[in-house]
Amino acid sequence: MYYALLAAEEIAEEPSNPIIPVWNELFWGAISFFLLWALIRYVLLPPVQRAMNDRAATIQADRDAADAAKAQAVSASTELEDQLAGVRAEAASIIEQARSEADAERERLVARAEREVAAMREIAETEIQTEREQAMQALRPQVADLAVGAASKVMNGTVDLGRARPVVNQILNSPN
Repeated sequence: MYYALLAAEEIAEEPSNPIIPVWNELFWGAISFFLLWALIRYVLLPPVQRAMNDRAATIQADRDAADAAKAQAVSASTELEDQLAGVRAEAASIIEQARSEADAERERLVARAEREVAAMREIAETEIQTEREQAMQALRPQVADLAVGAASKVMNGTVDLGRARPVVNQILNSPN
């Protein structure tokens, strides 16, 4: 009979819904949840946060170092450009100086060559004049004889060579 009462009691009770939790399950679930939360919050999360913060600090330090290196590179590049500009200016100055020295040397050589040419020309003109005078001196008697012979033929008579020679010499000595 006892069993029958029990069975009747169970039948009289409403069947339980498997989705709705029982109070003692809620209690133990809440305690487990808070214990797990405390474990994660105070034991497991701090090393993860520390690692993340360390990584962020390392990344920031690397960025700062990269920015400093970039600034240093820009500074070095600017300094190099300034030095290069100075070297270029110095090279231009040296080239200009060499060009002016070369021009001066060329002018000196040209002037020297012109003096030498003028001297050679003067010597040549003197030699030509001397040769001309010598040729004239050598040809005068022959020219005088030829002129007297031509005059004799033109006049159909004889012309005195002694009297004609001074006239021929005067004509030969006069400028054209």
